[in-house]
Order: sequence, then C-alpha cells, then structure tokens
Amino acid sequence: MSKSYTPQPEVPEALQERYRTILQVLNGELTVSAAAEKLALSRNQFQTVMHKALQGMIEALEPKPPGPLPMPERERQLSEEKEKLLRENEKLRQRVETIDRLMGVASGILRGNVRTRSTKTKKKSEGGSHEPEDPDPVRQSVAAAEQMKALGLSAPLAAAIVGTTAATLRRWERRVRLGASPRLRRGTGKVRALSAEKKRELIEVVRRMRGLCGADSLSHSVEGVSRRQAAAVKRETLREMERERVASCTRLRIAQPGVMRSLDQLYEGPRTALIASDASVPYRTTARVVAAYDGEHVARTLEEDLRTHGAPLVYRMDRASCHRVPQVRELLEAHGVLLLHGPPRYPQFYGQHERQNREHRGWLGAAELNDELLREMIEELNGTWRRRALAWRTSAEVWMARLTLDVDRVALREEVAYRAARLAARLSERSDALDLAGRLAIEQALEDRGLMSREAGGWC
Repeated sequence: MSKSYTPQPEVPEALQERYRTILQVLNGELTVSAAAEKLALSRNQFQTVMHKALQGMIEALEPKPPGPLPMPERERQLSEEKEKLLRENEKLRQRVETIDRLMGVASGILRGNVRTRSTKTKKKSEGGSHEPEDPDPVRQSVAAAEQMKALGLSAPLAAAIVGTTAATLRRWERRVRLGASPRLRRGTGKVRALSAEKKRELIEVVRRMRGLCGADSLSHSVEGVSRRQAAAVKRETLREMERERVASCTRLRIAQPGVMRSLDQLYEGPRTALIASDASVPYRTTARVVAAYDGEHVARTLEEDLRTHGAPLVYRMDRASCHRVPQVRELLEAHGVLLLHGPPRYPQFYGQHERQNREHRGWLGAAELNDELLREMIEELNGTWRRRALAWRTSAEVWMARLTLDVDRVALREEVAYRAARLAARLSERSDALDLAGRLAIEQALEDRGLMSREAGGWC
C-alpha cells in the first residue's frame, strides 16, 4: 500500500446526523432550508458549516506536487538551530573531556605518577623491594607531552606544561627515539681534566682547519674531550692565531701630508664615484661621479686632483686595467708623479682607502650618488670630524698646516729607476720581477728620505 494512501475516515456518532444531512443537500434530496430546520440551525449557520466541508473537500481534491511535503520555513529554521546547538554541545563536551584528561596528566606529572613504559618492576634485592623500571623524570615529561599532543594540545603548550621549551622537548624526543638518554649530564664535576696531549691534538686540528670547525666537531674529532673543553681550547687557539697574524703584519706610515695619495672607486648601485685622498691623513682631496669606470674618466679625475691640490710624489692605485692605461701614465709622468701598484690579489695593501670607503658608505646611506652629495660629504668628513690620531684636529686643519715638500722629483725618479733595475736583475727568476722591483724601489726611496717608515705588528 502506498504511503500517500488515506483510508476512509470513520464519522463520529455525534456527527452522523450532520454528515447525512449535508450529503442529502449535495445530492438534491433536501433543500438548504429544510436541512437547516432538521438540524435546528439557522440557514446561515447551516450554509457556513456546509461551505467549510466543501472547502475542505476542494482542498483535498487539488493536485499536489510530487514528492514529500515541504517543511514550513519556521520549522526549517528551528531544525537548523537545533542541529547547530547539538554540534556545539558535542564540541564543548569533547573539550571538557580533553581538559579533564589533560588535568589528569598534569596532576600525574606533579605527583610523579606518570610512567613512560611498562609498569613492570624488577627486584632490587632478595628482600623483595621494587623500584620503577624507568624512574627518569625527563622520560616521564616526554611521555606526558606525547599524551597531551595526542589529545590535540600544541607542542609549545605541552612543553610549557611539563616545564620546558618546545625546542628542548623536540631534542628530548629525538634522543628517546634514538634510544639515548634524553638529557645529557652537564657540569665539570665528573669530567676528567684535559691532558696536555689532548690539548695539543685539539690545537693541531683547529690550526689545520683555520678555526672553521665548531666545538661539537672538535669533541668528536679528539676522543675523550668534552664540548666545553673543545670550545675553551678553540677560543684560546683563535686568540693566539690572531696575535700571530697581527704580529706578522707591517704598517706603513707616511711622514707628512702630500707625499702619497690614493685613488679608488666607490660603487653605489648603478653609479661609480672616484675618490682621491691623502695617505698620511684622512683628507679627501677629490671626489666625482663618473659615467664609466675607464681610463679616460680616471685620467680626468687625476687631472682635476693635480690641478686643485698639487702633485704628490706617489699615487697609490690598485691594479685595475683602467689605472694602467697610457693616458694615465703619461699624465703622471708629466707632473713627475710615481705610480705605485700593490701585489696582485692583496687588498690589504689598500686597506687605508678601503676603510675610508666604509666611512663613505656610512655617511651616504641610501642616498642617490651625485657630485653635489659627494662635495657635501667631503666637507663634513674633512672639516667636522675631529680625530684622536690627529690630536683632536680635523683632517682639513692638518692638511692646511702641511709643510712644503723639498724633494727633487727628477732625482727621485732616477733613483727609483736605478733601484728597480738592480732589484729586477736579482729577482729575474720570478714571473713578477719587474712589478715587484718597481714597488720595492719606490718604498725604499721614500724610506731613505724619511718620508715613509715601517712599523711591525700592524692592526689592520
């Protein structure tokens, strides 16, 4: 039988007479007035009852759309609200249960009842005393944190509950997985003193590796040495290596301003600046932005520097190809200036100017490089900065008080050429004999005249 089938209704006994009377009126057996009189109703009352019955029959006869009856809008809203409340109630119930379990784990940690492995016990003696198989509190903390994370708690919060950090908890968990002790014993109480032989081995490794290896690597490279001992030996060895490096360096000191001048480039983004400065005092003589870093622009900058501040005895420049073009050499020879190049791939030779370039970048900051900004920088660095090395004077004050050089440039050039020829003959086996001989000849000639001196134990 179809679910939509409706069986014939049973008419209650009290309504039998009204039911038959209305059917008689509908069948035409009685008139409306007669039917109303039969039921002791007024005509209007009877017609109202009969019309309501007809209205219900008509509504039942109207065709209905297929499928189940649609739920009323209000009922649908109430049903959705009910489902939402049920879901929220379930979430709250689960949260309460999780909090209860977490509180149980936390209280177990405080009481020391949390166990990480089987609760089997082992006999300590024949008397039957027992002790837990794994009494390590760190393992207990790891196990408790794992339980809390399994319940949905985040790793940092679980670590905080067990009294540690997330990084330390991860380290403990990794060591437990590897079967090692989760926490290494610290302190020097039980560590043997480092023997002289072990210390020599550590120093040898540090020196061979140029101090690149860490303390952990050293402790694994030399057996029986702790990380702390390795770190102490490395620190001491690096300090000694730095002392040796400084002691092996030589510092060149120029006796007075005007003897030697340096020229170097300063790269700032797409632009390049050429800056000349004195080698005796940090006085910048010329600075200009160039369109290209080539021999033509280097020669123009040198010509401007020579015209504005006079000709030094020596120009010190690196081995860039644009510094060694014929145009630059001819300009310097015309003014009686010697050209000094440092050793190949040895930037320490130009350390003074590199240090000044660091000051230039610090002053310029992120500003766009231009000639006006360079002039302002030179004025500030030369005229405002008072330095301890200059007896708290500015470099401009020292430059203005410089003495006039009384040096025969022709004789100096001839002496340098003579010395260079003799040195080149003695160094003929070297591939860089001419270059080295020229550099040594210039330095020796300046030293003989007291214009340059060497100080052992530099600090660059």
